[in-house]
Amino acid sequence: MRASVVITTYNRRSVVPQAVESVLGQTLRDIEVTVVDDGSTDGTADELTRRFGQDSRLRVIRRVNGGPPVARNTGLDASSGPYVALLDSDDIWHPEYLASQVDVLERHPEADMVLDNGMCHAPGGESVPLFDQPDWVFPHTIDAMCELSYILPSFSVFRSRVLRELRFDETFRVGDDTELMWRFLAAGHRSVGNPRTLAEYRAVCQPGGEAAAQLTGEQDPILLAAYDVWKRYGDRYPRAIDRGPDFHREFAEVLIRNDRAHEARWHAERFAQTAPDDPDAERLLRLSGAVGQTTAS
Repeated sequence: MRASVVITTYNRRSVVPQAVESVLGQTLRDIEVTVVDDGSTDGTADELTRRFGQDSRLRVIRRVNGGPPVARNTGLDASSGPYVALLDSDDIWHPEYLASQVDVLERHPEADMVLDNGMCHAPGGESVPLFDQPDWVFPHTIDAMCELSYILPSFSVFRSRVLRELRFDETFRVGDDTELMWRFLAAGHRSVGNPRTLAEYRAVCQPGGEAAAQLTGEQDPILLAAYDVWKRYGDRYPRAIDRGPDFHREFAEVLIRNDRAHEARWHAERFAQTAPDDPDAERLLRLSGAVGQTTAS
């Protein structure tokens, strides 16, 4: 067994077969594929069994809905290969993806994770490889994570022993992959890049689904999920949440909009310290509860 593949899905009957097809069509044939159906009500598991049940490499695990990190851990527990590749149900791989990713890890024994330079398809039709994304930084250090680095699970392959040791934090229904990378790097593990573009991030969503907010411009839930990850590590790594006036202004606004003014106050005060003449400073202080203050105390 060269590699294990974990696909998590929830009510994606119309799209997850494409993900499964892209995995079963890999040039690396010695694999096992586990699809974790996270409580779907649209017949996802039945459709996969009907279409792919004849392939002994595939198994479908049904479980009560628990969210992405729970589903990923369920798939991880069922995996036996030395490498674990993650794939979201609306993304796909090119045929050489797994062979290339495993080859990179085998040529880099010092690394415990490889990240592919996969193609990211934006809602408006623009497609840009991950490594060329504006302001993106490769996640190789904690400093990179403090610069808003992130991974895409569908572009990631880990050494199984490391992923089993770390696991996904099930308290983060969104952002569990980013949270994992903070612990991965803090523990001294290393990541390496694969410059080939062999995967596609498509973010296909159902109306009203979890991905819908991301594609329709309703960014607050995603920003707040990222913020909660950063905040967890803010005491140990202050730069995680102290990134300058633009950052403080943005997250003061986001937190106030979402009834978290008590958390916004610190950002409003930091913003007022660094940009005291900005007209937004007094407004954010007032809205966050720091009434009458113009600088942090």
